[in-house]
Amino acid sequence: MTGAAPPGAVPPVGVGDGAARVAVVVPNFNKAKTLRACLESVLGQSLAPVEVVVVDDASTDGSREIVAEFPVRLVVQSVNRGPAAARNVGVASCSAPLVFFVDSDTALASDAIEEAVGILRGGVGVGMVQGIYAPEPLFDDGPVEAYRVAFEHFWRRRTVGRETGALFAATLVPREVFTATGGFDERLRDGEDDEFGTRLPGRYRLVATDRVTTRHDDVDRLAPLLREQYVRARTKPALMVRTRRRQRGGAVTGERADLMSTGRYRRLDRDAQLSLVTSALALVVLPVAAFAPVAALAWPVLVAGFVAANAEFLRLAYRLRGAGFALTAAGLHLLSHTALVAGLGAGLPRAAVALLRDVAVVNRRSSAADAAQTTEKRVHAQVDRS
Repeated sequence: MTGAAPPGAVPPVGVGDGAARVAVVVPNFNKAKTLRACLESVLGQSLAPVEVVVVDDASTDGSREIVAEFPVRLVVQSVNRGPAAARNVGVASCSAPLVFFVDSDTALASDAIEEAVGILRGGVGVGMVQGIYAPEPLFDDGPVEAYRVAFEHFWRRRTVGRETGALFAATLVPREVFTATGGFDERLRDGEDDEFGTRLPGRYRLVATDRVTTRHDDVDRLAPLLREQYVRARTKPALMVRTRRRQRGGAVTGERADLMSTGRYRRLDRDAQLSLVTSALALVVLPVAAFAPVAALAWPVLVAGFVAANAEFLRLAYRLRGAGFALTAAGLHLLSHTALVAGLGAGLPRAAVALLRDVAVVNRRSSAADAAQTTEKRVHAQVDRS
């Protein structure tokens, strides 16, 4: 678990000693390939949910016909509104005091819900219990997917016992905590889970655990993988600025907010920092080498530094599938990081505009305060003269 109970922590409503009443919410958009396996895993839990709600976000791939095969409630949205809105609709469509979120491209381990409820009951102040991805994919579609799933498992496993960003692929939240947090921000199409975590009230803890696992069917081709990394990273700078603004206003506090604020880089461990720096420099060297070929000599050094920074992950890749896969994973990991760095760079202008807007607002407020103070002094002076 993650640290001691926060000051003022109390057990959430719905976590008594009797049988836990859990509703499962599954947001879905065009996941017909995995949806059947997902629902089979939900209905095969050792602790059976009392409600299962699938929110179909305007799918076009036959997902709704698959849902009809199962004894679950289907809520259909006529317009695609994104996962944040779908999860909010799912919570509004059920009534159990505990809500377990499951992504439709995953399949839970058979004891996932039972383990999550046990952790929720076992710790004072626990407001969220989130699982991690298993090291092997739900469906093995080749080396790109195998790499991606292995790294997601590795990265999430390292968050166990530490403060971390929120992940809603397999997460249990008491309804009262969800309500107190304000639900998901439906304006966000990506990063909505991290953003939710920054608003989790300080009296609650987020517990990341490897006792709750789910198998994930991830992206299985290189171009979509790099595009996904780029698009997700592009939204991060603006989200960090937004979190920083809310921190300054006192709306969000604590380590989870720091993880999504402008100081996030400083909170990364040394290996993660080195990975970002070496991949960023590798990206910069590419165009420079076109005009100054000698710059290409830096590439082997940068690659060696990147591999050294990710030695622990590459050892896991070796244990999972051997030397060939570890070598492939190293190359894919470097490409993935360069796409991430490029996305962060592309998102900086929007973040800069937001920062400038914040500065302008502060200046206007300061000018208004100065003007008010000057006016007050003039009034007092006139009163004194009279």
